[in-house]
Amino acid sequence: MNPTEAFLSGNISGLEEGQPKHVVTAISNIFVFPDKAYKIYKSDSQFFNENFNDLSNKENRFNFTRKDFDWNHRLSPEIYIELKGLAKQDDKLSLVDPDDSSEELVMIMNSIDMSNQVIKKLVDGKIGIEDCYEIGKQFGQRILSFSKPSVDVTAYKDFLSRYADMIAWVKSVKEIPQDEADEYLAYVKEFIESHKEELDNTESMSLCFDVHADNAIYADGKFLPIDTYAPKEAWLYGFKNINIYRVATDFYVFLGKKAFDEVIRGYEEVVLQKLPRDWDKFMIFYCELIMWPYQYMLAEKEPWRINIADKHHQFLQSTVSQI
Repeated sequence: MNPTEAFLSGNISGLEEGQPKHVVTAISNIFVFPDKAYKIYKSDSQFFNENFNDLSNKENRFNFTRKDFDWNHRLSPEIYIELKGLAKQDDKLSLVDPDDSSEELVMIMNSIDMSNQVIKKLVDGKIGIEDCYEIGKQFGQRILSFSKPSVDVTAYKDFLSRYADMIAWVKSVKEIPQDEADEYLAYVKEFIESHKEELDNTESMSLCFDVHADNAIYADGKFLPIDTYAPKEAWLYGFKNINIYRVATDFYVFLGKKAFDEVIRGYEEVVLQKLPRDWDKFMIFYCELIMWPYQYMLAEKEPWRINIADKHHQFLQSTVSQI
């Protein structure tokens, strides 16, 4: 029995009554009821399978789902509740223990109001400077619940690997002026090489959370990261300050430097660590060369994001050049 058809037809035991909203992403089907949402990873996303993680293989898809759920549950337990399996029982599918005999694994989450997605609230002007310190502080508190990983790769080698991925990422977007992008990429590469001595160690490495304005909710004064497990295993670890700069940079783009500084100030006070602020320009360029292309990619299905992509472009052209 097809899980999508079963969810949409009410042919799964123990669910809320009513027709769920069916949200289709590049790699998942999500079925949203008033109280709970149920997420199942797809097996047939050719782009994802070839470039990030091959979810066409059931064993690998299950391993990915388990790791993804554990990671997000630990970071945002208010949203990520439970992992279950789907199994045939009589003429229906039922939610069962998530073992390998299940037909699929299902993440069960508390339903969230996506109008509170940070990117939408920034666009709508519903987040102010006064929120930024609290957001940085809360993000730092959530990260502290994870222990420091043991990794073999140095931050220098990791940045070189990420830089190679970044080139392909930026050049895959036709809307981006490649001559201009090449200048930004050259700056990033030059900075990495000129700071090799500082980066050539494993102590500068940490867990990397895929947290940015699209992957977070801000409601009733609470900052809730969502969907933060990196699609590529190599991206689960990286330079320790990437996490906070990705969040802070999105606030800089929409609210200016004061917001950026406040996010960082809140984070620093929790983690008891001062960031090397003379690295601001490099880290902002690095973050923007991820988010700028990403917004153009999302705009293929969500045209309203063209304005966001253009805003990132304008930020790179003006603000960053003055830092």
